[in-house]
Amino acid sequence: PADVLCGIDILKRDGFKALAGCKIALIANHTGRDREGNRTIDLLHKAPDVKLLKLFSPEHGLYGTLDEKVGHTTDKETGLRVYSLYGETRRPTPEMLEGVDTLVYDIQDVGARFYTYSATLGYALEAAAKHRLKMVVLDRPNPIGGLAVEGPMLDAAYTSFVGQYPLPMRHGMTIGEL
Repeated sequence: PADVLCGIDILKRDGFKALAGCKIALIANHTGRDREGNRTIDLLHKAPDVKLLKLFSPEHGLYGTLDEKVGHTTDKETGLRVYSLYGETRRPTPEMLEGVDTLVYDIQDVGARFYTYSATLGYALEAAAKHRLKMVVLDRPNPIGGLAVEGPMLDAAYTSFVGQYPLPMRHGMTIGEL
C-alpha cells in the first residue's frame, strides 16, 4: 500500500514551494505534526523563503492542555505570539491578521460534528475571504476511519460553535473535505 502523507509532509517533501514568499499565520495545536513528530510550527518557522509571523490556537490552546477559555500567549519554542480563537474572540480580527497574507490550518479532526475545530476552520475561511488572504488547509487522515457515517443530522435550530454545519453526528470526512 502507498504511504499516506499529511499536508505538512507534502509541504516538507516539496521544499515548502507552495508557501514560498508567504507571510503566514498558522492555526494549529499539539496535533499539527509531521510523520516524524516534528511540530508544524517549527517546520514552518525554519522553512526557506517562508515567514511565519504569528500563531492562532483553537479550543484547548496551542498545547491541547486547557479546558477553559484560552488567552493570548507566546509559543515557548519560537517566541511567536499566539492568538487565541477560543477566548475573547473565536475569529481572527483585522489586528491579529496585520502583516499576514496567508492563513495555514493544521489541526487533526476526528470526523465528529460536535468538535469545535471545524467551526474554527470555517471562521478562518471567512476571515481569509473578507481580508483577501490565501488559505491553505493541511489535511490529514481521519483517525477513526473515513467513509463511516452515523447518527442524526444536526437540527438547524441547534446550530452553534459545537455544531456549526448540517452534518450527521459522525460525518466520516477529514477537515479538508468539509
